[in-house]
Amino acid sequence: MKKIIYLLFALPLFLASCHDDNKLPDVSLDVKMSGQTEITEDGVVVVPQGTKFIIEGISIAESSVVKKDVALGGATYFWDYALLGTNIVQPFGIELDTSSAPIGNHLLQIEIPVLAVGYSPATAYIAYKVSIVEPEETPDNPDEPDTPEIVTVTPQMKANE
Repeated sequence: MKKIIYLLFALPLFLASCHDDNKLPDVSLDVKMSGQTEITEDGVVVVPQGTKFIIEGISIAESSVVKKDVALGGATYFWDYALLGTNIVQPFGIELDTSSAPIGNHLLQIEIPVLAVGYSPATAYIAYKVSIVEPEETPDNPDEPDTPEIVTVTPQMKANE
């Protein structure tokens, strides 16, 4: 019985000695997208209904680690909290057909594993508000391809457990 009591007294000391050494890299990501008509000042991506909205790629823009010592492990996409898919092939892009998306506000979420030398494995979380609007009448120049826009974001980082 005494051993159990001593064990109970020692348990808080044992738990206190197990501290969390999660060290997360400071990373900014470039998200290259096309198909949107604009990105508003408050970060809302505006896409006409029926337009293909394309995330062409995700790459490291800036990092607290030397670029050769940090890597992205793929990208998992969610549309309005529903899984769209995962792409583990660089540049981790995805194409969204907005013809069946209802007009209004939506949420696009991206989860990306970040692996850096000397840091704990982590996951970067990016979220975009996407506004699906009425389709445009006629494009100004239908033969001219869309120029992708690169948006640099600093994602929320969480350590993998």
